[in-house]
Amino acid sequence: MIVAVYLPERTPYSMKFCAENIMQIIEKKYKVGFIVFKSLDKLPIANADVYWDPRCGGGIAPPLKFKITQKPLLLTVHGMAMFTLPLDTFYFSLKQKIAGQLKRWKERLKWTLMEKHITQVITVSHYTKTELINTVHFPETKITDVWNGIDHTKFKPAPKNEKITPYFLTVISYQKKKNFERLLTAYQQLEEATRPALIAIVKPYQPTPEIAAIKGLQLITTPLAEAKIIEYYQQAMAVVFVSQHEGFGLPIVEAMACGTPVITSTTTSCVEIAGDAALLVNPESTTAIKDAMLMLVTNKTLRQQLAQKGLARAQQFDWEKTADAFYGILQRIIRV
Repeated sequence: MIVAVYLPERTPYSMKFCAENIMQIIEKKYKVGFIVFKSLDKLPIANADVYWDPRCGGGIAPPLKFKITQKPLLLTVHGMAMFTLPLDTFYFSLKQKIAGQLKRWKERLKWTLMEKHITQVITVSHYTKTELINTVHFPETKITDVWNGIDHTKFKPAPKNEKITPYFLTVISYQKKKNFERLLTAYQQLEEATRPALIAIVKPYQPTPEIAAIKGLQLITTPLAEAKIIEYYQQAMAVVFVSQHEGFGLPIVEAMACGTPVITSTTTSCVEIAGDAALLVNPESTTAIKDAMLMLVTNKTLRQQLAQKGLARAQQFDWEKTADAFYGILQRIIRV
């Protein structure tokens, strides 16, 4: 079997990362060949049995150019935020909002035009599956939800370094929907003299002078090696990930696998991924976020309980499980 994979240069890192993990396992375990192409001008791909577009995120439909192919088309959809969040989450001026509404209409039309050409869609969570059905009325029979995984040989607990002063951690790619400003407001509501540091790995991000001056805030906006990010996860008192919208929410699982308590949102996929192994808060409420942070500062027993629950929960997320499910779908659509 040969799978042609569309990964242009502008593919977001998280989507490329997920696709590469899946390809690596399937290629080794099932001897499937992958041809990665970066330009739609390369279509059709010689010898391809299946086309895979692994970078449908935010509500973006697959390119119309895939219509010229005669082989099955598989998509991975990471979320439909364009359709489920208010326009002012992404756009600020009236002109921008009008352009945003036009973009919604354009993408909705593309989903309609491409529906019969799409053989199967994999969504990264059940929540995203419901989004796809409810927003663009995509047929449920063509959708399978398959969670992302993590590498447990890398993301795992490490002995706490007692010399490190306790800190909260957040790890995000900056977008307004990631709710970073509310997290900062909640953090500032904690007693300044006693609150732990907040290490924020946020990129790309340019802080205002007021944000840069927040006492206890340590901003990291430059690229970090994966091993260094894992070390931050392992040594944190807790990870705070209170996004307004997620199609999956990989930092939730990464933190849990490292034995670190998690505070996350009651909304979208966050509650699905966290299960009962995290403190869940209303991401619109800075008071709720602050109260959860304070609870973990003052309650060591709760931190220990969440750490153990998180470790158990994280075992449900594994790249090999994801790849096995993906391969099963490949086999099924080849037989159609």
